[in-house]
Amino acid sequence: MKVSAGTTTGYKDMTIPYGFISKTENPKGLAIILPGVGYTVRSPILHFATGAFLNKGYDVLHINYQYQTDHYDHFTFEELKRAVIADVMAVLNETLHGADFKSYYLIGKSFGCIAMGEALNFYPLSNAKAVWLTPHLKEKLVFEAMLNSQNQGLCIIGDKDPFYNKENIEQLQVNKKIDYFIPNGANHALEIDNQIYESIDLVKSVVKKINEF
Repeated sequence: MKVSAGTTTGYKDMTIPYGFISKTENPKGLAIILPGVGYTVRSPILHFATGAFLNKGYDVLHINYQYQTDHYDHFTFEELKRAVIADVMAVLNETLHGADFKSYYLIGKSFGCIAMGEALNFYPLSNAKAVWLTPHLKEKLVFEAMLNSQNQGLCIIGDKDPFYNKENIEQLQVNKKIDYFIPNGANHALEIDNQIYESIDLVKSVVKKINEF
């Protein structure tokens, strides 16, 4: 396995780290993972999803923005939204320049979903499969990106997630490009409060859904 790390300059000249993981010399494609703020690529679902893509012969790109650090304490939520879009696009422009992958997946978790609409408009990702993990369905930017998406998609969000909104889901189902998995009792981490073994089973189910998508 080959692991490499790099950085690029993002919003307001902040340093944005990223990691590239490869398990084969002839990858089938590239999976790009946009983590949440507190839910990093080391968190269970993104960790195991990374492994699943590597096992399928894909390379994996982690975009490791660090909005939980002191450098971003003075940012408003609106500015953080601008930052994540700018930072994701900065990394994509740097890492995909001259790339020739035949297939792409874009996987966003929570806050990372905010950048997915812009990223999917980026030429190399125009036909990417999109995985929306616990998206902020009440956030206009995310809702409209999902509603208008022409990419084959999978949305996974629990009915106990504060970002879950039944009415928004019903409206989004007009877009037949996106399938939904809504596990009962699942919170924002796609786990079940105070239920360890049930949470482990749920993580397995979520990773399996991603792997089969």
